[in-house]
Amino acid sequence: MKNDFTLEVYSENAFSVLNRMINIFNRRRIRIRSLLATELEADYKHGMASFKLHTTAEQLERAMHQLEKLIEVERVVRIN
Repeated sequence: MKNDFTLEVYSENAFSVLNRMINIFNRRRIRIRSLLATELEADYKHGMASFKLHTTAEQLERAMHQLEKLIEVERVVRIN
């Protein structure tokens, strides 16, 4: 059953990182309900993207695993 989940992805603030994150969700047909991306105040070289996703828990776990494989990604946090 599909539900809404929130993910926070902390990564380097580099060119095309956000595009690669979105492609991971698109390949798995995970619907992005909202997206907020910002650089961290303490360090402009790092950023955070918050995704509200509509998917199943299994699909979310697979996507989180793929996000963690990206070189620029430091950590992925599931909020709910």
